[in-house]
Amino acid sequence: MTRVIAFHQSGYRDFKTYYIHFLCCYLTNEFPELMSYTRMLKLMQGVLVLLFS
Repeated sequence: MTRVIAFHQSGYRDFKTYYIHFLCCYLTNEFPELMSYTRMLKLMQGVLVLLFS
């Protein structure tokens, strides 16, 4: 959920660019067990329900 909230505050237009070009390059110390982009999309489906409620 932290990554999704950070994406919405980042100013990036799409999540793929944010995840691959920003999170994977610059925030690996903050998120040491970073999963693949496709796995993150699967998990994001459940997070969005919680985010909007």
